[in-house]
Amino acid sequence: MLWLAIHLPQLPLEVFPPRHHGSPAEDSVRPRLVVVAHGSGEQVMLADTLAASLGIKPGMKLSAAFALANELDIYVRRPEAETQKLATLAAWALQFTPTVVIGDGHTLLLEIGGCLLYFGGLPRLRELVCTGLAEFGLSISIGVAPTPLAATWRAMCGRSKAVLKVEDIGWALAELPLAVLPVPEKTQEGLGQLGLRELRGLIDLPRAGLGRRFGKELPLLLDRALGAAADPRDPFVPPDRFERSVDLDYPVETLDGFSMVGQWLFDELALFLSGRGLGVQEVTLRLKHEDIPASMLTVRFGVPGRRAAEFMSVLKERLERYELAAPAFTITLMAEQLHQLDGMPLGLFGHEAGDANFQLLLARLSARLGEAAVQAVATVDEHRPELAWRPARPGEPSAALPVGERPGWLLAEPQRLSLRNERPWYGELLSCTGRAERIESGWWDEHAMARDYYVAIGPSGRRYWVWQDRSTHEWWLHGFFG
Repeated sequence: MLWLAIHLPQLPLEVFPPRHHGSPAEDSVRPRLVVVAHGSGEQVMLADTLAASLGIKPGMKLSAAFALANELDIYVRRPEAETQKLATLAAWALQFTPTVVIGDGHTLLLEIGGCLLYFGGLPRLRELVCTGLAEFGLSISIGVAPTPLAATWRAMCGRSKAVLKVEDIGWALAELPLAVLPVPEKTQEGLGQLGLRELRGLIDLPRAGLGRRFGKELPLLLDRALGAAADPRDPFVPPDRFERSVDLDYPVETLDGFSMVGQWLFDELALFLSGRGLGVQEVTLRLKHEDIPASMLTVRFGVPGRRAAEFMSVLKERLERYELAAPAFTITLMAEQLHQLDGMPLGLFGHEAGDANFQLLLARLSARLGEAAVQAVATVDEHRPELAWRPARPGEPSAALPVGERPGWLLAEPQRLSLRNERPWYGELLSCTGRAERIESGWWDEHAMARDYYVAIGPSGRRYWVWQDRSTHEWWLHGFFG
């Protein structure tokens, strides 16, 4: 077996949507921190690169951080959001291997031994993983080793060189610090008292002595990392629906703010769908308010898709006709029905995605104008042309009528034609071709008719649909062929 570990060191910070304070330049220079409760105050759990460059470090009191920088973006840690994010990333990783495990320490594990040939080797697979995650703005480090623990520890320490053989794990772990061990703080202190700082000294110690002093878990942990003991893992099983929530520090009061949160949620949805070849045709946004019941906003996309940009284009049109009932403190995106998209063209341009683009256009028009304003035409089992159609929802199936050829453009009201040389005239002399299609119907209601329909052609080459009234012998134009 061969495991690829994806470590996300900035995950507690990356689960939060970016805040906007005005200009993009102002957003880009404000340090960001994740804090946790500590005693009567708060302390820094994670600092971004900018904050770290100012001297702000994990474990520092928040008051001390303010002494170093008076403008900070501060987030209270949300472990449940981190769990949701890992589940979303695990679903995304299923595109590479059916065996994905959510590991410890903000790490995903992919068993890649059986899929290297399919992806063209380890370098190509690593490139696909890193490029895919970089598109979503995630900070990652990669580790590859024959055991899950070895891959995890090397990823956590930024050791990207792959270890391919079990017998090489010992030297690959030797230089790693003891801090990578998922053991209690008391055990870490005891190992430090022995003068140990790296795994090399710990690996060489007798397992029996370690077990007596620190418990059985530590030697078992080492043996699992080295491949000397089994390390079974439960694979990730993706849910059959998608739901993600954003709890906002400041309520969304404007549609611009709502749109920015929607973009972040749609990025999450696209990440979840892409790994499994799935799409959605409809989503619901639930907005939680303070003093009134939650409001719901349903967004339909016409056809199943999974591109965040397409989702956002429809949402923006929908927001043109939407008013916030009240400031929203929590926004939840829900997709109940997931559709299989494997093999379907997803390009934004070109003939291969023409139908998908047309359906997206219909969805955007419906979102902007209202669903009642965008309609299609369906057939009715009726021979009279004026009554042989009805309005329908776009995409609703409609059976073909067992009648003759019909024009693409039917006039709202037939237009009487004049005669020249006893032939109908419409800017040019018309010649009827073929046999007449006789329609006699409606004697039981107020729409009785007795007509002989013809396809007529003029010297220009245009084709017309004309009919002659069998009682008055007058000629009428009813439509044009393409």
